[in-house]
Amino acid sequence: MALLATVAFGILSDLARAGGIPRSEQSEAEAPPTKIAGTPPFDLSDPKKIKSGESTFNSTCAAYCHGQNPTLFVDRTGLTEEYVYNTIRDGGKGATPMPPWGDVFSHEEIWELVAYLKSLGKW
Repeated sequence: MALLATVAFGILSDLARAGGIPRSEQSEAEAPPTKIAGTPPFDLSDPKKIKSGESTFNSTCAAYCHGQNPTLFVDRTGLTEEYVYNTIRDGGKGATPMPPWGDVFSHEEIWELVAYLKSLGKW
């Protein structure tokens, strides 16, 4: 019985670290409320903000998951600023293994990441 409890705890811990239980497996009562990204607090084409976002990306995102030239964003069309912001903040929600970063990065740091990623593509 103790072994079963240990295994279950390990699985739940892994899910929490990976961004949680996919939304389709959550009841509506458990689902977190949708937050609104709002508008960027600065011009996303500001070179200083892009550079700051690049620095954050290279020291965290690139180092652990995405690599230096993230093909998910290079010349990709169809993305919106709000979608990218929400994905960084809230994670992949089960659709991808990306964990949420909203408790790690500030609102402005997430927008700096969006500015950098936007500078890589044509969206």
